[in-house]
Amino acid sequence: MSKIKLITFTGIKQIVGAKQIDFSADTIEDLINKLVMKYGETYSRELFNKEGKIKKIYRIVVNGKNINLLDGFQTKLDDDDMVAIMPAIAGG
Repeated sequence: MSKIKLITFTGIKQIVGAKQIDFSADTIEDLINKLVMKYGETYSRELFNKEGKIKKIYRIVVNGKNINLLDGFQTKLDDDDMVAIMPAIAGG
């Protein structure tokens, strides 16, 4: 089990009560499941849409890389990795 640092923003930050927390998880999927178990329905409603997918307003990055460019939810986590659940940035 890897010990990671989770960085949160906006609604997620309000739910977990801190901008940064330490957590243990093996993969992104494992991390998300543990966060849902710990923070419950409020967390789940904030992060997931009605189809059970991560809302498009959020991006998950590991050490600065979007998980979509890695192995998605199967991205393996190592000790001291920085995982951020952050709002997607839109330009115009």
